[in-house]
Amino acid sequence: MANFYIAKKKIMKTGKQRALVIDKLDQKFQGLGYIDNKVVFVAGALPGEKVMMQITRDHKKYATGTLLEVLEPAVERITPNCQHFSLCGGCQTQYVDNDYQVSVKQQGLENRMRRVAPDAQWLPAIESPSWHYRRRARVGVHVVRGKLTMGFRRQGSNDLINIEQCLVLTAPFDQLFQPLEQLVQSLSVTDKIGHLEFIAVDSGNYVVIRLLSPLNADDQQLLASFAKQHQVTFLIEDNDSQIKTVDNSVPTPLFYTLAGETISFNAADFIQVNASVNQQMVAQAVDWLELKPSDKVLDLFCGVGNFSLSIAAKAQLVVAVEGVNAMVEQAKANAQNAGLDNITFYHSDLSEPLAEQAWYSRKLGEQVDKILLDPARDGAMAIVEQLSKLKPDIIVYVSCEPSSLERDSQIIIKQGYQLEKICIMDMFPQTTHLESMALFRKS
Repeated sequence: MANFYIAKKKIMKTGKQRALVIDKLDQKFQGLGYIDNKVVFVAGALPGEKVMMQITRDHKKYATGTLLEVLEPAVERITPNCQHFSLCGGCQTQYVDNDYQVSVKQQGLENRMRRVAPDAQWLPAIESPSWHYRRRARVGVHVVRGKLTMGFRRQGSNDLINIEQCLVLTAPFDQLFQPLEQLVQSLSVTDKIGHLEFIAVDSGNYVVIRLLSPLNADDQQLLASFAKQHQVTFLIEDNDSQIKTVDNSVPTPLFYTLAGETISFNAADFIQVNASVNQQMVAQAVDWLELKPSDKVLDLFCGVGNFSLSIAAKAQLVVAVEGVNAMVEQAKANAQNAGLDNITFYHSDLSEPLAEQAWYSRKLGEQVDKILLDPARDGAMAIVEQLSKLKPDIIVYVSCEPSSLERDSQIIIKQGYQLEKICIMDMFPQTTHLESMALFRKS
């Protein structure tokens, strides 16, 4: 008997414009609708809306589209505050208020984590100011045929767009784009500037200039005049990623205060960009750890001691581990300045087996009472797979990526732990980024 193959007709064509009714949102704030039973994702669309969109990619099981027009808007839709919103890729969700953003993010994480821990208790979100919360940002600088562009990347592109103001940045940087653009244009090294970085902390307001060639005397004078007028400090990052002052001396460390302690850092070091959420986050982590004076605590991915100093104030011993050696040295100085002699910092690759980690047997006796984890977006799979050797009673996991939190949670639970409670942290309002904190307790 002959078998006949009949090719399935594709329901969509790339570039085709279609009207679509949006059913719901996914965790990344993409509107989700259906055309001939095929899922279509449209960023920027809201549930209940009828939109006109253009198919950009047609996959086997789903398609993606670009929002062209909202034909029937949802009641939740608002007018974005920022004049650059339709072009700039820095923010993605200004078309709804921040309470709605938080609820969507929490629902998305709940849907993901319910499969892992259906009985976990959900606590209220750690909240943030909706605007002017960001104390650090990188601004691109690009010169083509003498024309300067200074700002952030276009949505879905590597191209820069000029920015006049940014409403998520803290003062003074929210309003400093145009004066800085005029300054950059007046320098002799305009086409040698890679980017600017803004840092606003308790020690002052800093502009780090990524510079591919030295400043001349006139450039230095221009920077000095601008710095005095706008109350900022310029730092220069050279080709070797070394950061110096304008006159080529070593700068004093920057700092912010946290729980009554001074956390110093170098301009190249990582810090949390949302000061308000960081304060609340550290306080909650310390509370969830249920620290006692006899506790031995392991702080993994410790940075410059953001959590370590607060933990050490309540525990017997803290062993803190970080993969960047310069940050380890700075963390040691921070502990010394705080008068804390019960913290030991280690530089170590946490992807390596425990037996190869100097801190494991040397300081802890191969067992800890509590663990604080604050990994990067990739998560901490290599270390959580070995938690049964450390035998902590409590693990507090601070996450900046839901997928790695889900994966690592499954590994932790399989080793005899229960995901007891969890909350989201509104670290980046007006964006789709989601941070969270989870508490695991030994069953």
